[in-house]
Amino acid sequence: MVSLSWRTKRKGYWLFKEGKVKKDIETDKRIYFLVYGDKEHSVIFDKTKGKFTCDCEYFSLKLSDCSHIYAVKLFLGVENERD
Repeated sequence: MVSLSWRTKRKGYWLFKEGKVKKDIETDKRIYFLVYGDKEHSVIFDKTKGKFTCDCEYFSLKLSDCSHIYAVKLFLGVENERD
């Protein structure tokens, strides 16, 4: 996996720091988060696969962690874990 750019990390850090990450719902298989920035984005952590997904355009095009996923990882305290 390609490492995140400093811009992506910076944006994710500020989303986290400003309290823009909210845990929405947790089930046996997934945790759903809302990340509030310019728009509201949904980040899902699939517990069975150990993978994050986001509904933003960046993730859809690159299939790589975006600032919203990075913010959620900071929220969970797992930003240094390998995907």
